Amino acid sequence: MNKLKKHKYVLSMVIALTLCLGVANAQAKFVPKVDNFILFADQSGSMYMHSQTMGEVKMVLAKKVMMALNDAICPLQYKAGLYLFAPFQQMLAPMPYDHEAMAKAIQEIPSENAIFDRLTPMGPGMAALNPLLENMSGKTAVIIISDGRANQGISPVTEAKAIYSRYPNVCFDVISLADTPEGKANLEEISKMGNCVMVDAANLLKNPEAVQKFVHEVLCEEVAEQETIVLRGINFDFDKYNIKPEFTPVLNEAADILKQHPNINVVVEGYTDSIGTVSYNLKLSQRRAEAVYDYLVKEGIAPDRMKTVGYGKSNPVASNATAEGRYLNRRVELKVVQ
Repeated sequence: MNKLKKHKYVLSMVIALTLCLGVANAQAKFVPKVDNFILFADQSGSMYMHSQTMGEVKMVLAKKVMMALNDAICPLQYKAGLYLFAPFQQMLAPMPYDHEAMAKAIQEIPSENAIFDRLTPMGPGMAALNPLLENMSGKTAVIIISDGRANQGISPVTEAKAIYSRYPNVCFDVISLADTPEGKANLEEISKMGNCVMVDAANLLKNPEAVQKFVHEVLCEEVAEQETIVLRGINFDFDKYNIKPEFTPVLNEAADILKQHPNINVVVEGYTDSIGTVSYNLKLSQRRAEAVYDYLVKEGIAPDRMKTVGYGKSNPVASNATAEGRYLNRRVELKVVQ
């Protein structure tokens, strides 16, 4: 891309941002907070025992909670799956979210099973997520439904930390059926990673509003349609995350507009081209997003008004078959929400 084209491209992006911020009076809508979610239910022996606090078999309670969640989930374009762990078992492979398919998969989970001679390998069960997460791009919510008990193999907390270090866009959200101090402690430690959500299953089963609250905290949120815009045009050289001088006018203009609109927050989204592995590109795209975040902080934008996320090679805006297309895909987008 020559200098004249780049100059025109940058100028058009600045104008687009200014015009979009002027739109008003549109209706509210729900938007996804994640790109993927996995219902991840514990099927160890202890889950087929009666809950000490709720009086029913814990797996029966887990299925009721998952059905309630499924009924409350916003019908948006997620990729969704259902897996069991301890031992690991696929019930629904990741696919575009389908309410009926998810309900069928939940219903097929056995409500009764052996208790004795079924250990609780929670840590190894979580480790089995690795190949699944390797093939997912964007943000993923792993919704764990468990009593937190673990008596075989690696600690589930240790394994969750290892997964989180490899896949920083993963959040372990927890629905707790814990009826022991040890189980509750395990689940609390797991949910703290990435400031994710933990709720008691009993509260969800008693209170439909709590189900809606959990869904909106984890999976979707309501926004005013005119208050979400996308600024494209901040691009990067191959395998780099430094901001090139020709794109500082876009960021300077964005910083000025954000200063004029203190009620607006920003999601800084990083992307790459298709060259390289999924895990490497996720980390590279996160660094690109953080570079823009750091630039805006230096320009006086409060850090708590912004969050970053790397989407790797997902959501290309041009063909990766050409050098020009790959250049356009190596980008950061500023999604502005009020």
